[in-house]
Amino acid sequence: MVIGITGNIKRDDIGEVIEKAVDFLEDKGISWFLDTRFGEIGIDKNKLFDLKELGQKSDIILTYGGDGSLLYVSRELIGIDIPILGVNMGHLGFLTEMRPEELSDRIDDILNGNYLIENRAMLIAEKLDSGGRSNYAVNDIVIDKGEHTRIMKLGLTIDSDYVHTYVANGLILSTATGSTAYSLSAGGPIFYPTIDNILVTPICPHTLSMRPMVIPGDFEVTLEVVSGPEKIVLQADGESCCELKIGDRVIIRRIPDQLKLIHFKDHTFFKVLSNKLGWGARNDSGI
Repeated sequence: MVIGITGNIKRDDIGEVIEKAVDFLEDKGISWFLDTRFGEIGIDKNKLFDLKELGQKSDIILTYGGDGSLLYVSRELIGIDIPILGVNMGHLGFLTEMRPEELSDRIDDILNGNYLIENRAMLIAEKLDSGGRSNYAVNDIVIDKGEHTRIMKLGLTIDSDYVHTYVANGLILSTATGSTAYSLSAGGPIFYPTIDNILVTPICPHTLSMRPMVIPGDFEVTLEVVSGPEKIVLQADGESCCELKIGDRVIIRRIPDQLKLIHFKDHTFFKVLSNKLGWGARNDSGI
């Protein structure tokens, strides 16, 4: 097995953590390659590859950082069928699976394939008449008015059927994976992450009748900016992609590629929910 290693290059402690991981793999006689962005660590240059080539040459990818780092790597590796294991260096995440210090305890599970691979849906957003630029997301596609106080109107069409014009601060289209991200903060429901759907969640809607809506994952969604402030932003997984103006239309749909996310058998989604959201405390008071 060949393990590819990448991570959040912006973290102050990432170099030390990566070096420890590489030294451990070397001591165990395990083959590895490293993201070329970490070349300053002093690694053998023959071990360094850019992220896409790293994915092509490795059997699995370890990504060090947080959920954001894993989201970035998964988007960059679209088209490369490789499982990704998230190593959490920050707060507890929904996507990352273990801490850096757990590598020595988990290495046998990794080498022996003693884990589960969850296939997570991904979305693409394309602004019409934008020259063909595509924006990919694991969590969500968001149209947001940003810092402006003026409310916006967004027309929603699903599979050629006009549905509604939302009067709100914005609109979130998320996968089941993204149901625990921005959509959750906006009042959306939680879905088991492998369910095939698209969740439409308004941000601060003007009326209570504008509720979150779930549609099948193979439906195509078109959003049209009907009115709003001068600066309206299209975002993919929290990163700004482009600005929109009145009359612009964006098409969002699921893509065939999926994120192949590694989970250990003792690390379930419901355990993560309990830890992340403070659930699971038993009430022994008799009430």
